[in-house]
Amino acid sequence: MEKALRKLDDLLNQAVSLGEKMRLEGAVYRAELEERQRLGLTGDAAVKHYNDYMDKYGMSYLKVN
Repeated sequence: MEKALRKLDDLLNQAVSLGEKMRLEGAVYRAELEERQRLGLTGDAAVKHYNDYMDKYGMSYLKVN
């Protein structure tokens, strides 16, 4: 029983951590989108802005080609 409770606690902690990471990614994504739209960027300039923004906030894994 104790082992099962530890496993459930681990799963809960992983879920909370994932939720926090997703909220942070969402906030960064929204901020980038607002800035890109405010600047009126489109096409390659928009892609570059997005990728640079993701690099700036340590989210290179979200970059697009």
